[in-house]
Amino acid sequence: MSLQRTDPRMIEALEGASSLQLYQLKALIEGMLAGPRRGIAARANLHLGQPVQFVDFRDGQMRRGKIIAMRDTQATVQEEGTKRTWKIPCLAMQGYHGAERRDEQAPYEPPPEPARATSRAREFQRGDTATFDDRDGRNITGVIVRINQRTATLATGDGVTWRVPFHALRQVLDV
Repeated sequence: MSLQRTDPRMIEALEGASSLQLYQLKALIEGMLAGPRRGIAARANLHLGQPVQFVDFRDGQMRRGKIIAMRDTQATVQEEGTKRTWKIPCLAMQGYHGAERRDEQAPYEPPPEPARATSRAREFQRGDTATFDDRDGRNITGVIVRINQRTATLATGDGVTWRVPFHALRQVLDV
């Protein structure tokens, strides 16, 4: 772990401690961080779009970024410069006021939601007449008796039912 950007007073205070004292301090700190009050307070002080600073525990470096998503106990932060995203416990970050002026004036715009596949399920309803081609290439026509998320169940006039994905169905229009 790099100690370059760590507060020199912290390093100086801990340098003279024995291994047992450091281990005892570690247990004390972990116990304090596990307390629910501290977690709730940390989460309450954070919001989407807020500039934050956090510690990269791999090398001890302080990093800065902006919160782009929030969960109960952690947030997703987009790091300044690299645009890398981090999932960080809310306890392990704090807001900072050194953000650039333009960031303070511009309202936060979250990244766009990923495009969802359009469902053809909305095109069909129970009671509609639909048709599809079976594996042998025969045209099968029936009435929709059930609709699921991905398939519709068609009943043909001869008592046979077929479960067919929506992409294979075509509507039959009564003329």
